[in-house]
Amino acid sequence: MKKENIEKSFEANFKKLEQLSKELQEDNISIDELVPRMKEALTSIKICKEVLQETKVKLTEVSNEFKELNTSND
Repeated sequence: MKKENIEKSFEANFKKLEQLSKELQEDNISIDELVPRMKEALTSIKICKEVLQETKVKLTEVSNEFKELNTSND
C-alpha cells in the first residue's frame, strides 16, 4: 500500500485550496480529475482546521502565561 506524503503546514494546504479554487473558477479541471481533486481539497481543509485549532490552544496557553506574569508582579 502506497503511503501518501501529506504536508502538514497550513500555508502549503491553503495554497493548494487557492489553486483548486482558481482552477475551478477558470473551468480548468476535467470531470475525470474532479473527484480526486475534491478529496485532496478535503484533506487540505481538515489539515488547515487542525492547525488552526492547535494554534488557538497554544495562543491561549501563551496568553495565560502572560496573565500569570502580570499577576505575579502585582
